[in-house]
Amino acid sequence: MSGVSSIGFGSTAVQNALSGINRGMANLSQDAQVIAQGSVANGNSVTNALVDAQTQKLDVEASVKALQIADQTLGSLLDIKA
Repeated sequence: MSGVSSIGFGSTAVQNALSGINRGMANLSQDAQVIAQGSVANGNSVTNALVDAQTQKLDVEASVKALQIADQTLGSLLDIKA
């Protein structure tokens, strides 16, 4: 793998991780709105939003970990190339 393609891989990994973080946060915001507007009458949608919020939290955490790994990998590649 050439240096350019290695850096391209890192850039794509960073973009995918950031996209996952942004998507998770947007979905979490939607869940928060459902929860805030919830009532006993529509408890099922509140329950679904609470479960989905936990899923979004885990998705964001996974994306953050992917971003950290991509950052470390890019740093190592730059150290090797220097």
